[in-house]
Amino acid sequence: MSRRQLRGSQKISKSKNRRSEHIKILIAAEGVNTEPQYFEKFSALIRAKAVQVVSVKPVGVGRDPLSVVNEAKRLRGLEDRGGDPFDAIWCVVDVDEHASLERACIEARRSRIEIAISSPCFEIWLLWHFENRTAWIDAATLSKLLRKQGFSGKNMPEGFPYEKYPEAMTRASKCEHAKVQHTPPNPHSTVGELISVLLKAYGHEV
Repeated sequence: MSRRQLRGSQKISKSKNRRSEHIKILIAAEGVNTEPQYFEKFSALIRAKAVQVVSVKPVGVGRDPLSVVNEAKRLRGLEDRGGDPFDAIWCVVDVDEHASLERACIEARRSRIEIAISSPCFEIWLLWHFENRTAWIDAATLSKLLRKQGFSGKNMPEGFPYEKYPEAMTRASKCEHAKVQHTPPNPHSTVGELISVLLKAYGHEV
C-alpha cells in the first residue's frame, strides 16, 4: 500500500523507492515530561515499536505554543533534507495564559501542521481517563485531582490507565466545542483527534 488516509481527505503518498508501509508522525509537545511520556506510553500500548508501522516522535520544547510550532517546522526541515520526511506533524499545546496561541494557530495552518489544544491544559485530557468533568476548572484544581490518582510533579505515574483513552475521548466529546480554535471553552481538548489519527495509522478501529 503506497497511500494512506490519516485525517479527513488528507492522503499520505510515498515514492516508489521509499518506505511504503511505515508512517512517520512527529508530535511536538509543550511540556518536557508529561506529554512526551504520555504519547510514548500510548504508542507502546498500541504496539508502535513492535509493529513498526508508525513512528511517533514526541519532543518537549518548552512552554510557548509558537515555539512548539516553530520547532516542529525545524524538525520537519531536517527530516525533509534527510530524505525521509514526516507524513504528519502535530503540536500539542495548552491554552493557559499564552499570548502567542493565536499566532501559533495561524502559523500551524500556514505550515500544514495540525495542532491539538487543551483548556486549561493537557492535564484535563489525563483527568478524563479517570472521571468525567464538564464544568470549568483551573490548572491548580486539576493538579489536586490528579494527585489523588497518583500523580506527583510532572511525570506520568506508574499504573496510569492509558487503555482508558476511549473513555477520555467520550468525555472530551461531551464538552462544548470551540467556535474559534485559539479560544476554546473550559474544559476542552482536541487531543482525542490526535489519538484517532494514531489509532487509524496503526489499523485500530476508532
